[in-house]
Amino acid sequence: MPSGLLGPDHFPKAQANVPGQKALDARQVGIRLTTTFLSLRTMLMVVAAFGLAAAGDAPAHAQSAAAPIPDSLPKSDGDAAVTKSPGAAGPSIFPARQRPAAADAPRLACSFWAPVCVHAEANVSDVSLEHVLHSAERFYRVTSALGLPQPLPDGRLGGDDRYDIYLLSEPAVSITISDWMPAGRVWDQASAFTILPPPVAPFACDSEAAVARGLTRAAMLRLDAGIEDAALAMAEAHLADVVTDCASASIAAVDDFQRFPERRLGFRHADEATGAFLFGRYLDDTYGIGFPGGVLSSLLAVSAQRSPRDALHFANEPDLFDALRSNTRARGKPIEDLLLEFAVNRAFVGSRSDDGHLVDVAKYGDAGRVRFEWNIPHATLPRRLAPLRPIEPTGATYLWVDLQGAPEDIDLGFVADWEAGVLFHWAVVKVDAHGIEMGRITIAGIRGATHAERSIVGLRGVAGLIVVGVNVGSIDRSHPYDPDELEMARSYTVTLIR
Repeated sequence: MPSGLLGPDHFPKAQANVPGQKALDARQVGIRLTTTFLSLRTMLMVVAAFGLAAAGDAPAHAQSAAAPIPDSLPKSDGDAAVTKSPGAAGPSIFPARQRPAAADAPRLACSFWAPVCVHAEANVSDVSLEHVLHSAERFYRVTSALGLPQPLPDGRLGGDDRYDIYLLSEPAVSITISDWMPAGRVWDQASAFTILPPPVAPFACDSEAAVARGLTRAAMLRLDAGIEDAALAMAEAHLADVVTDCASASIAAVDDFQRFPERRLGFRHADEATGAFLFGRYLDDTYGIGFPGGVLSSLLAVSAQRSPRDALHFANEPDLFDALRSNTRARGKPIEDLLLEFAVNRAFVGSRSDDGHLVDVAKYGDAGRVRFEWNIPHATLPRRLAPLRPIEPTGATYLWVDLQGAPEDIDLGFVADWEAGVLFHWAVVKVDAHGIEMGRITIAGIRGATHAERSIVGLRGVAGLIVVGVNVGSIDRSHPYDPDELEMARSYTVTLIR
């Protein structure tokens, strides 16, 4: 086989009755948030300035979000305005913990040119202190060159305005915490600080990636103090991958992301990068103007808001998906189509890459291969298939149908049924003997229905089919998918008929 080309052997071997491998159930975390929306017109004007709706300048820092906030913004393709549950609240305006006292981290090293200082316990070595400081300087150097946002000055909370990183043995995980910022300011934005366990020589790039993730999180809190955790997870992992290009961190994140495709975008375990940075990379490829991380940071900038002065929690409306929904709708492409397109791209990551979908993903090798729920030969059809676990909103599911040895004039029937309350969109991707996409058939779900079907024809020369499904969220036009709200996962069945 020619080098770089992928045949069906690179996809899962066909098995008659073996579902996907068993793994831990995905965990769901969500909170209901209050409502304050940007207008569509204002959003598109600001988005255009960032190059989402048209090519323009690179995004600025906090000033990028300086636009008035009207009272409401439709969140769906319909005309109905979004309503929130009474009493819904976003992140607390109070910090999760106080900054460490100076006595807890008496050692100090500050950069001569970057606005960052590293505080450390007395037993932390000089080389560890310098390693973290140099990693932080690298973050500032890259973000300055790309015009990406940087953390908000903290008003001398850590001794001066510079960003503060604390190297402490407790807690044993990396955390970035926002400072107390009262609501009612011009914009909901917050300074922050990062606590890291002291790295131990010899240093791996994982510690550099942890520094980059912490600083990115702080920079996103500058744009929106009420930002949802899923958006923070995607943004910090995406920019950390750009800044450090740490293979060990990114491969582990991609492996976890692809092993559990049914999870929502942005799912992650504490103190771990999420492979959902691939979604940020996909947005850069689709909407970007040539510099990495620009689209996500721009979307977060235009989704900023102002919470009431007497609020104890930040509002987070609009959120990242509201901004993305408005921009895609303005381009005539619903966000549901975008999610399905990304899900198809996920099938061609790692050793299955055909260099025609996501860029620079072959490096992830077998760790980048998405998990298929079922891998079945055509001779076993008809079959009715169900997933091992239900699919969360924005999560995806994959089936492989092996057509090797099938008659050239074979036609198939596709029937999908799913649980009520959400909408599934589907794609059937035709793959040739080299693992390259030959074409696809898309089957959009209809709001109010839980059934879709289509005849699959024109399979001459096709080596296999990838059936891709995406849970695109609630069927309620007035209340589409919100990443801050706990939404139940839904299951489905797919029937394939010869």
